[in-house]
Amino acid sequence: MDQAQRLRQLIERKRNEHMLSKSFKVITVSSGKGGVGKTSFVVNLATSFASRGLNVCILDADFGMANVDIMFGCLSKYSIYDVLTDNKKLSEVIVKTEDGVNIIPGGSGLKKIFNIDDESKNKLFESLDELSNIDILIIDTGAGASDNVLKFIEIADEVIIITNSEPTALTDAYSLIKIISLNEINQNISVVVNRVKNKNEAEETFNKINYTVSNFLGKNLNFLGYLIEDNRVGQAIKKQIPYFREYPNCDLSLSLKMIASKILGENKNNKNKSIKDYFLKLFKVVGK
Repeated sequence: MDQAQRLRQLIERKRNEHMLSKSFKVITVSSGKGGVGKTSFVVNLATSFASRGLNVCILDADFGMANVDIMFGCLSKYSIYDVLTDNKKLSEVIVKTEDGVNIIPGGSGLKKIFNIDDESKNKLFESLDELSNIDILIIDTGAGASDNVLKFIEIADEVIIITNSEPTALTDAYSLIKIISLNEINQNISVVVNRVKNKNEAEETFNKINYTVSNFLGKNLNFLGYLIEDNRVGQAIKKQIPYFREYPNCDLSLSLKMIASKILGENKNNKNKSIKDYFLKLFKVVGK
């Protein structure tokens, strides 16, 4: 092993140690419309984080189409609501994937917990001690700009909007960003452009939405990265396996790895100190 190679390994090790020492982070992933690959992005981003040794948890907050567990090839019997109503332990509700990703099934059950009494809230908070070691919480919301989606966006440390080059996807993504921006819900908005042919198409797509946001809202978006169109995504979904695990060395997975690195490399002041702190804030914004 030559000196240059040893130096590269040292830099890589130091970089990973820095990433693993990062404070707790909440990432909310949303989209202006359905069908742009939002949940697939969440599943594979979480898998990418887990491959680095991070403790990752996904909260499936898509009230209409909660299917994170299905994409992992798991089947959740319960939701977070069962912790409150059926005396289930959170450990009985959480689904653990082969990749080490924790899933908190939510769906319609998560919507119901917003109306629980203080005693039930305290019970939920106590159960969250089981997740005190989580490094990153990823929220997979529904598409659009419903009140529930905006609440999850409000208290996130980072908001990622997924879109593609289709005019309808861009229009709906802009509409969501406009609501977030004008109401000052969250200033930390990044964009991932999905299903593009190449880097040029991705940059052109981002520049279109960023130009509109800059001209009409006076803000600039953060371009987090892009993912190319790849039929292996569909193949992985049919197999119920994250493509990041099934095809770890394809261009798509390498692009996702770069996005994950960028997220971990950003040094920002996070709003949330722990998963318990996050839920405490969530109940507060719901009560507004």
